[in-house]
Amino acid sequence: MSAIYRIYNLKTDMTYLGKTDDSEGICASERFRLDLGMHACSSLQKDYTETGLELFVIEIIKECAHEELGTAFEKIKKEYEEKGISFYPEG
Repeated sequence: MSAIYRIYNLKTDMTYLGKTDDSEGICASERFRLDLGMHACSSLQKDYTETGLELFVIEIIKECAHEELGTAFEKIKKEYEEKGISFYPEG
């Protein structure tokens, strides 16, 4: 199943949104990358390295069919932006 997930920093209120075709394994996979210091988002990685797992939530926020993934991602991102949620920059 495809999914949209987020990594939320409880200390800074910053959010990283992602999408995947592996809803069952993405939370463990993202934590593994962060634990190894290998996440693609350098600012997220920096915050995680400095503060640790305890101040982060990694969660699935919506499961959907693969065909709906792009549209659902954009809709959720827009909803978050309208709520004033700050995002980690990509990369």
